[in-house]
Order: sequence, then C-alpha cells, then structure tokens
Amino acid sequence: MIDTDTLDAEKAVTGAAFIDPNTIRLALDYCTPDDFGHPILGRVFDLMIGLRSAGLPMDEISVAKAARDRQYRNVTPGALFDLRAGTPSAGGVAYYAKIVHEGGVRRRMVAAGTRMVQLAQSDGDLTETLSAAQGEWQTVMGGAVNAHRTKTLREVMDGVDEYDWVIPDLLERSDRLLLTGLEGLGKSTLVRQIVIAAAAGIHPLRFTPMIPLTVVVVDAENSERQWRRKSRGMIWRATRDGQADPLDRVHMDCVSRMDLTSDRDLGVVHAMLDEHQPDIMAIGPLYKLVPRAINNDDDAAPLINALDSIRARGVALVMEAHAGHARTGGGERDLRPRGSAALLGWPEFGYGLTPDLAEDPGGSVVRLVRWRGDRDERAWPDALVRGGDWPWSDYRPTETAARYAQQSAPAEERYR
Repeated sequence: MIDTDTLDAEKAVTGAAFIDPNTIRLALDYCTPDDFGHPILGRVFDLMIGLRSAGLPMDEISVAKAARDRQYRNVTPGALFDLRAGTPSAGGVAYYAKIVHEGGVRRRMVAAGTRMVQLAQSDGDLTETLSAAQGEWQTVMGGAVNAHRTKTLREVMDGVDEYDWVIPDLLERSDRLLLTGLEGLGKSTLVRQIVIAAAAGIHPLRFTPMIPLTVVVVDAENSERQWRRKSRGMIWRATRDGQADPLDRVHMDCVSRMDLTSDRDLGVVHAMLDEHQPDIMAIGPLYKLVPRAINNDDDAAPLINALDSIRARGVALVMEAHAGHARTGGGERDLRPRGSAALLGWPEFGYGLTPDLAEDPGGSVVRLVRWRGDRDERAWPDALVRGGDWPWSDYRPTETAARYAQQSAPAEERYR
C-alpha cells in the first residue's frame, strides 16, 4: 500500500524530471527507483535515469519507447504527458524526493517486521533465526541511508577541472557569494552593478566584454521605484557599451518579505528558475527571507537548505546580509553576517565592505574584507573605489591581475 501523500510526491519527482532533466541528479541525492511504492512510477524513474546517463533524449515519447522495449505495460506517452502537466514546477524536487525515500523505508520496515514475525514463529535454530532477523533489520537500515558510489582517487583525478565561469575569474556556476557591509556603504549598488553589467555582457569590475547573462533578482528590501532611481545611469552605460540590452535579460521580483523556509515561497522561486533559466540569482538580504530573526544554527539551517536547493540548479548565488554590530579587538565593526555561525562557513566567498579611511579620508575607497577564507582562487579585488563610468571599480587593477595570475598558475608551479 502507498498513501496519497507519498504517491503525489512520486508523481512530482517524475514529473519534475520531464520539466527539467537536471532535477534527476538532485532527486538521486535523496531517493532511488527502489524507494517508489507505485511500480510503474518506479520503473519510469529508472528508465529516465538510464536515458540521461546514456546521453539520450529523456522526453515522454523516448521514455515510453524505452518502456515498450522492456515490455513494461501501461507506460504510454499520454500518461507521461499527464505527469508533466500535473507537476506545477520542477522546484521543490528535493522535498518530494525525501518523501519518496521515507515512504520506501517505511514499506521496507513493514515487510521486514512481517518476516521477523514469521521467523519468531518458526521452529528453526534460535541462533540462526536471530541472525536472519538481524539481516532483515540491516537491510532496512542500509536502505534508510542513501548510499553514494565512492570513486577512486584515480577516477577523481581523471575528471575535468576546467572552470565553468559565469563571470570570468569572479563567479563559477553554483558559487555562493555573500556580501556584507556597513549600512549605506554601497553593497546594494555593487549587487546592481554585477547584475546589470553581467546581463549586458560586460565584466562588472574589469568592464571587458563577456557573454551576456540571464539574471533573476529577488529583492526583499528595495522597491521597484528605488531600482528605477538607482539604476538608470548603470543601464545607460551598459546599453551603450554592452553586447546585449540588460533591460530584457534581468527578471525582477521586489517583495517586502519572503519566507524561503515555506514550500509555497520556495516553490515560487523555483518557478522563476524554471521560467527564465538564469545564470545568476541575486537574492536578499537574508534576514528578509525567513519569518524570524536568525539567531542560531537552528534558525539558519532551513534557510541554508532552501538556498542550496536553488544553488543545485546550477545558478551562481549573489546574496546580501547585514553585518553584526559587534566590534573586533581593534575596534572596527565586525563584518561577519549577523546571526548564526553556520552562515560563516557556508558560502564559497564572504566579503564585507568597510571604508578605508587611511587610504582616502573622504571615504571613496572601501576594502573588501574576507570574513571567511575563499574556497577557490578568484580575482576579487582587495579594494574598490567610487566614481568613474561605473559606481565601483577595482582600486588597484594591475595588482589584482598580477596576484590572480600567480594564483592561477598550475599547482606544480605554485607549490614546487
């Protein structure tokens, strides 16, 4: 038997894979075809995995043909099209895959319990009976933890390690950049500059040509009116110098608040990803994406899980967070994000903006303070300066380029 909620989740996982084949990879982090209680849906999911692994089309007609080749009954193109039509979006597939997995574990527990009762009622040797019962339980426990196939170090080293750049030397697909800074210093302006320049095909700090990107913005702090007032100059420059018109490549949703820990709001964001297939999502500030303050790891965990489900779609995340009010030992404002310590180790890159008054008492130069170590080498500058064609630019571009050239040297040259 399979309950209605689990059946709906199984339909959602398979339907999501027809909408976006990449969701299979995310679903497999939580469930396998053996977890499905509906035999036809389990077979369909298994066929989809096989087709995707072989690099073959994974549409409804192809899956139906593969089912006929294996003599699976009742797997028709019409039924598969209904699965797609009954799935509102590919967002939330991880949530539904967890339900599928839990349903599979519970069914295996029931089956194992039945066999244990039969063993207990048998006349077999008690030692052998207990060993068989232990084997039944171990089977359940083994299925309760999704086993990932390990790779040898040789297999890992034979893989491809070229960067999958979104913004050359700055952001790779699935990177998480978290910006903090003192209030009113310009971090929102920096985010706008990244968004608008990248959409126009302009490197946001070097101002050199690059491939134009598609961007989705979820701004829970600034209104559309504020965007209009603050962005006109950047849009004019981007249109003048860019490879594409950013007005058509940036898709925005300005909201007063959003709760990414709720299925409804997270589903809305995933629907945006389904519709626009962006390269970058700019979202924040973080405190406006949860229903209450982030004070500890328990508060942060649901938000981090939600953001990671967005990141799993292959987009680079650019996020804002407010810095705490504490002071460092030197009396400077602590630029680490306010709230849970879990946020400190989560992103690939965490930078805080703070005035460099020693360099310029007028406040036009700001330092990018790394409040966490970078996970990988990037060409983010140590300081930015206001003014010029764009609101922000690299304060010492020559030094930044030289440092990055050294970082980008082959490992055998850097460490010999």
